Amino acid sequence: MTARAQNGGDLVHTVDAGETLITIAKAYGVSLEQLLTLNALDIDAILPIGRQLIVIPEEDLVDEAEPADENTEADEAANVEISTTSVDGLAPAPVVAAAAPVMDPADISPRLCFAVFADANQNGMREPGEDYLGDAAILLLDETDVEVAQYRTDGHSEPHCQRDLLRQNYRIRAVAPEGFGLTSAGDLGLDLRDGGDVQVEFGAKPGLRPAVGPLLQPVAPDDAPPDISEPSILRELSGLFVLILAGLVLVSGTVVSIFLRTR
Repeated sequence: MTARAQNGGDLVHTVDAGETLITIAKAYGVSLEQLLTLNALDIDAILPIGRQLIVIPEEDLVDEAEPADENTEADEAANVEISTTSVDGLAPAPVVAAAAPVMDPADISPRLCFAVFADANQNGMREPGEDYLGDAAILLLDETDVEVAQYRTDGHSEPHCQRDLLRQNYRIRAVAPEGFGLTSAGDLGLDLRDGGDVQVEFGAKPGLRPAVGPLLQPVAPDDAPPDISEPSILRELSGLFVLILAGLVLVSGTVVSIFLRTR
């Protein structure tokens, strides 16, 4: 997981496949609330691959490079006065600092959103003008390769979001519409153990040869490859050995018979 500084000086991170807001925050040692605030996001925001997120603002980078005098900060904090207003006969109300709401990552269930789009420039990233495609197949498998969801796109209601997922690893596979080929990998691994939102978008373009065959159609029995298992090979070799041995016995018997007649 890498980040780079922008022209403004902020440290930014480019979202990769399988990453969530929680994993990114943990990787850079920042709070989830700070990451959401810096990027004007809410907890339900969809996080597309390639999105650039500010993880540390420029002023924080400067503060880390030039730490402030702890004694000065302590003195300033000690001189802060809090005034209260009282009414005759009533004691002033106690001043209590409001506790900031803390979101427990354990309460955030995974949400996976996916779609297939027309990748005109074949760069694998959806850009303005590249519309979603219908008649593409999406298959979601859990970490034991058990099918969790199967979806066919319509090009209008995407990205389609799968909710109520368990916190575990998944695999997502895509098959492009007929006449299209995928411009990016069609089989991806996803780590949703930390919850949060993940969006996966597969690119496709007309005329490209599909990278994989249809994933949602079983292989017909007639199309199964011939049996070339080890036992069958051994049976063929043993049969050939018996034929050779029989030939040797026949030849040796003929030679012995001729030898006896000549005597």
